This record gives sequence, C-alpha cells and structure tokens, in this order.
Amino acid sequence: MTSLWRSEPMSLNTVMFCLCLGHQWSVDDTPPCSATCGNKGIRSARLRCLFNGTEVDRVMCHHVPQPSVEPLACNVRDCPPRWLLMPWSPCSRTCGGGVQSRRVTCHQVTADGLSVTLPAENCTSLGKRPTDLQPCNRMSCAEWTMSAWGQCNGQCVGLRQSTQHRQLFCQMKTGIPVPASHCSGLPRPPISRNCTTDACNLQWRVGSWTPCTATCGTSGFQTRRVECIHLRSGKAGREQLCSWKPRPANWQHCNTGHCESAECRDTTIYCEKVQQLKLCQLPQFGVRCCESCKAT
Repeated sequence: MTSLWRSEPMSLNTVMFCLCLGHQWSVDDTPPCSATCGNKGIRSARLRCLFNGTEVDRVMCHHVPQPSVEPLACNVRDCPPRWLLMPWSPCSRTCGGGVQSRRVTCHQVTADGLSVTLPAENCTSLGKRPTDLQPCNRMSCAEWTMSAWGQCNGQCVGLRQSTQHRQLFCQMKTGIPVPASHCSGLPRPPISRNCTTDACNLQWRVGSWTPCTATCGTSGFQTRRVECIHLRSGKAGREQLCSWKPRPANWQHCNTGHCESAECRDTTIYCEKVQQLKLCQLPQFGVRCCESCKAT
C-alpha cells in the first residue's frame, strides 16, 4: 500500500525523548475516499495521537514532531452509467387531468471529470428506464358561478349612476358547491358594477345669496338655499342622493371692509327691527344702527 504521509527525519535524541514520554503520532493509512469514481476522489490521512497504543487528545503530542501528510487522489476511474433525471415541467392543465414531462438521459462521469451523455442502451442494466411523462392535476375543475345582478339601487356615484351587486359561488362543473379556495387560481369575476338609473338623476340646486347683514366690519354674512333636486321633476330629494358631488356652501361672510367709526350710519339691514324692539340702548346695537337709533 502506498504511504500517505512523509515524516521529517528525527534525531536520536528526539526519538528517545518521544519513547520516554510514550506519546507518538499515528497515521491512518486507510481513510475512506471522498468519491467512488470520477475525478474528484481525495483520500486525506488522519493523524492520531497515541499513548501506549491508546488514542488520546492531540494536544498531548504537541511536543512530538508532526508528520507531513498530503492528500492523494483516489478512485480515479470512469463512473458507471446512470439515469440522469431533469425536473418535471409545469402541468399542462390546472385541473381536469394534465400531463407533465421531464428529460431522461443515460449519463456518465469519466475519470477525466467530463460529463457525457451515452446511448440509452448503456443504462439498460440499471433496470427499466424512468418515465418521462406522468399525469398531474387530476382533480375535477371548479369554476366561478354568479347570481343575477341585483337592482340598480345602491349608492349614487354620479349623475344617473348607481351601483348594483351580485353573489359569487365556487362549484364543480357538475354543480356541486366547493370552498372558494378551489377557484383561487381562476380570475375572480367582479361582484359590483356601475349602472344607470333615474333614481340618481339628482343634482345640487342653489338659490341667490340674501343681502349681507352688514355693510362693513367682520359680522356681516349672507345665506342661500341649497337643495338636492330631481332634474326631471324639479322636486327635492334626499341630500344623500347628491353626495356624489360636494355640497355647495349655503353661508358666507360678506362686506368685510373696515367700518369708518366717525360716520353714523346703519351697518345692518336689521336696524329697523332693532328700533322697533327698542334695542338701541344696548351698545352693540346702538353702534351698528347708529342712524336708526338717533331719533330714539
């Protein structure tokens, strides 16, 4: 047997020292090869520390010169032919019985490390050739079925535009209901859609602004009427039916310019009422209705 290691020459003194201590290195000449064939087999000898023939911790041999061990190639020969199987292809159908295929070849790794394809006859000794076709996804096909569309009476989403809904079911083609997960790989039909209806033929109608309650200052405001009306009949409807469009404002500030304090004049259209109700003695009304309150 070929030796797997080379030891450095040791002096007589070193040998005697090792023998006295009883520790010595041992080289395992028969370690397993890392491969059975091809060009990648390596056999690496294992060093062991022995004391009186018994293996001990390697630290105990640290004072002993360690042999030089080199790995050697082993089992450098052609590998026997074998069937090489490629991964299966995706199934041709998702349900109802499909087919998937794979490539099957007779393959060999040579002593030079080359991978070569051989005629199929070279692998006949291995037994029956593995199949390259197999059935798949043999479960029955499921499908989405829908109920009829419901009435067009959902929330208004635009002028004469509402929404309608329908129910969705997953079932076999034989009509047997199954969980929705059986249809998860299928495009899911929509369960709602826009529809046209006169029930949503409504829009906001605004009236004219009322006169401003003041001619100047910061307290003036004006209002207007805002209502949701049917465009065909002109009758008022529920405001929710017009919510598809922002509701116009029905109140705003007006005449916000600075009032001249030296001028005695009315700054609100309600001064006549202030005078009739005898509110001029109140400072806030006396100032705003200065001209009307002068006679009181």
